[in-house]
Amino acid sequence: MAGLSVRPGTLTVWRPVAVDEHPASWRADARPASHAQEAHVTQWPAAPRPSPSWIATAFELPGPLSTEALETALLLWIDRHESLRSHLVPDGTGLRRTTLAPGAAAVRGSVVGTYLSGDALAHRIEELFDREAVPPGWPSYLFATVTHPEATTLYLGCDHSNVDGYSMALAAYEIRRLYEAALHGMRLELAEVGSFPDFAARERQAAELVGGDHETVVRWRAFMEATGGRMPDFPAPVEADEAGSAPQHNGLEWLLDADEAAAFGALCRRAGGSFCAGLLACLAMAADVQGEVARRRGSFSTLMPFHTRNQAQWTWSVGWYVGLAPLRFAARAEDGFAALTGRAMAALQEARPMAEVPVARVTELLGAPVEPRFVVSYMDFRHVPGARQWTDWKAAMVRSHRIHPHEVYLWINRTHEGAYVSFRHPRTEQAEKAVLRYVEDVRRTMADVLGGQEAAA
Repeated sequence: MAGLSVRPGTLTVWRPVAVDEHPASWRADARPASHAQEAHVTQWPAAPRPSPSWIATAFELPGPLSTEALETALLLWIDRHESLRSHLVPDGTGLRRTTLAPGAAAVRGSVVGTYLSGDALAHRIEELFDREAVPPGWPSYLFATVTHPEATTLYLGCDHSNVDGYSMALAAYEIRRLYEAALHGMRLELAEVGSFPDFAARERQAAELVGGDHETVVRWRAFMEATGGRMPDFPAPVEADEAGSAPQHNGLEWLLDADEAAAFGALCRRAGGSFCAGLLACLAMAADVQGEVARRRGSFSTLMPFHTRNQAQWTWSVGWYVGLAPLRFAARAEDGFAALTGRAMAALQEARPMAEVPVARVTELLGAPVEPRFVVSYMDFRHVPGARQWTDWKAAMVRSHRIHPHEVYLWINRTHEGAYVSFRHPRTEQAEKAVLRYVEDVRRTMADVLGGQEAAA
């Protein structure tokens, strides 16, 4: 579990099960899978060597563990979010959904053993998630606790078909609050949330109305034509033949501390853009130092995820509320921060609505696959409930490793502590040098912008 420090202790695994294991306890559910779910669940078993695709969160529960309070909290959380009680089953023609009613799930704990080595324990937890947090089974998520004398660390690993990164950020707050309430014999009333299966059905219905002349499809077509039908590459070469048979490498680096992030955000606003726009400007400026290939392009191009939580009922709901859109803006060596931030802001405003149309529907209409090669994600977690307590809770998120010969992903997140980049790239010497150099270039570019505020603005 790269980037996550795991403390030794006693490991217990908590698996959701149906109270009544008879198949009839699962009711037939006519709501379809989302496009993203369908692509993910059907493609995973077809891959010659399927990659794990889980997202995990970890956080501490204070004091000696109450197993009764923990079971209560986990079951209330599962009941709260219908996506955690819904199962997508391949049936030869697509996916069939079945769903458990609230109260129809239980949680069973199983002690694995006591580990004196944090590295060995981390490997064991990762192994569990790799094997069990996978599509298309149910549950495609599981919990693990590691008990220490003064606290217990809870690990939650969920396959991507159930959740997005924002869902996992919410989990720490909700499960901790539910646990604390159960510990004191209280019933916690959290605000109601929408159901992701409901969202998936609405999204699919809306996507069926999208035709080849839809503005989003037209823009995707133009983007792909400009790149020769292939998605944008990372600004420097990373692909190597041997990468196809080896897991990718994960890493994490801090870019700004809290004060620097606040100052950078103010500069972005003065330049007429958001923090994300200024970040993209710095990515483009850093890309320019990667060599003549980047210079000749005269633009910065990437794919970018955007959340699709477009109604209040989805705001705190657990599910996969993410769409993908292409983003490009002009970027030349002589361009300054302010000019690039303005262009990046315009590109963001154009790209964001495109994410509402699922990529699977776009590829269906274009007749060509969208295979990501360079993806930049930005999320501001400061407004997530409980975010100010993450340091005290020792909260962290981590992603599974992946097998892919050329993908490079950058997840850039802002928290109350600052801004950091979590990245993934092919496990090759060439890729590691290129990505680490790029991250350092981005960090130096941001520092230069901050150091020359008058000129940059």
